[in-house]
Amino acid sequence: MRSTLISYVKPHVQEDPLSMILGIGYLGGMFERRGLPVELWDERIGGDSAMRDAIARNDIIGFSPLTPNIRRAMAWAKYAKSLGKTTIVGGPHASVDQGVFFDSGHFDYVLKGEGDYSFPQFVEALEGGRDADLEDVPGLAAIRDGEIWMDNPAPPLIKKLDELPMPARHLLPMKSYFQNNPERLVYMLSTRGCPFKCIFCQKELTGRGFRVRSTLAIVDELEHVVKTFDPGVIAFVDEILTLRKKRIHELCDEILRRGLKFEWIANTRADCVDYPLLKHMHRAGCRRIYYGWESGSQRMLDVLKKDLTPEVIIETAKMTRRAGIWAKVYIIVGSPGETPEDIVETENVLKLAGPDLIRISVFNPLIGTESWDNYQASIDIDDLQENYVSSNRSAYRHEHFSQIELEELRKRMVRSYEQWYYAMPQRLRRTFERAVYYLENPAFGRKRLGRALGIVPGPEKCVVTHHH
Repeated sequence: MRSTLISYVKPHVQEDPLSMILGIGYLGGMFERRGLPVELWDERIGGDSAMRDAIARNDIIGFSPLTPNIRRAMAWAKYAKSLGKTTIVGGPHASVDQGVFFDSGHFDYVLKGEGDYSFPQFVEALEGGRDADLEDVPGLAAIRDGEIWMDNPAPPLIKKLDELPMPARHLLPMKSYFQNNPERLVYMLSTRGCPFKCIFCQKELTGRGFRVRSTLAIVDELEHVVKTFDPGVIAFVDEILTLRKKRIHELCDEILRRGLKFEWIANTRADCVDYPLLKHMHRAGCRRIYYGWESGSQRMLDVLKKDLTPEVIIETAKMTRRAGIWAKVYIIVGSPGETPEDIVETENVLKLAGPDLIRISVFNPLIGTESWDNYQASIDIDDLQENYVSSNRSAYRHEHFSQIELEELRKRMVRSYEQWYYAMPQRLRRTFERAVYYLENPAFGRKRLGRALGIVPGPEKCVVTHHH
């Protein structure tokens, strides 16, 4: 039987800590369930020669590149074709722009939509050798003799996420991830989809609905991860983990009931938490939250359709800190119509809110988003095709800033904020706020004081109690 390589290609800029790739893990789990030979490969581990060897070992070569990485996926697909391999691409960009892959001449198939069921079905159909079976694969598109032979609509979104197998983390180079990432970071997913309407977000793959896994399924997987991999921290990579607060209260209760000890990270929005929830999350091990703020200017928040206000952003940051949780926030510069005055407003809000880390990227209209449809006239297509996108630059021709100015602005804002954040007045403010938190939560206060004096050992290693 033909074996399949499902690969993650190296981004041209590696900004985040090196950690596991969850999407191909889910596909690997489904291939194993169906008894199909599969290998998962992360090009960031082992480099070019290891990637060439992995391609040589397998018959079907699958790619799932994010928009910034499609050029590199094309280069590897070209190499795979030179060895006579079958090539297929899926993922968010492929779901909205199959033409760019077919035009390259290096891909035999494109698979649109969630591929958990359709990708194994494709491999089985290919193995069977009947065109009729291939034509039954949802989301599959193909070219033959230079013409579109098949272009099936994407499958419906998967409703029952509990029916999916756990990601096949054992097929990923977990040891290499941990060697490259001292935090021993492991990714986890408890939902798919996001109902909000931000104009810069590609939604074709996971949709605007909100699909959830059951609390028991999530905590069973957490327990498995803690026992098997002893992670330093688990990051929930849901688009909005806390959209339904009751669900997260139940999740925290179950983590605490089982006595699971691990630190975890949440991604969410400023308007999807409250103080009781933040305190409960902290008690269950949440130590960091990543918020998508995008701007501190109400005008820009409205342009981006964030449905947020600067007041909510500031209040949430204060609540997060008071609950003992560290906050990282994402900001976008160069949104359509943004002026120097809007930038000043953003910088003012950052200082009023005082998040612990800021990450700033340049506005990028991605294909398949409302921003692409609305601002196409301002996109430099030649630039886009040559460079595609990255968080540091954009093919969007801004009204008030050049590309170089935006890149410099991004760097200056980060430098300026960090200088402010680490200055003595802010250090004293954070010390005071921590003291207030420890007064509110004396158990944590005693533990923190004990650690400072060397009486109490550091954070406990992961402990698992079995449940029935």
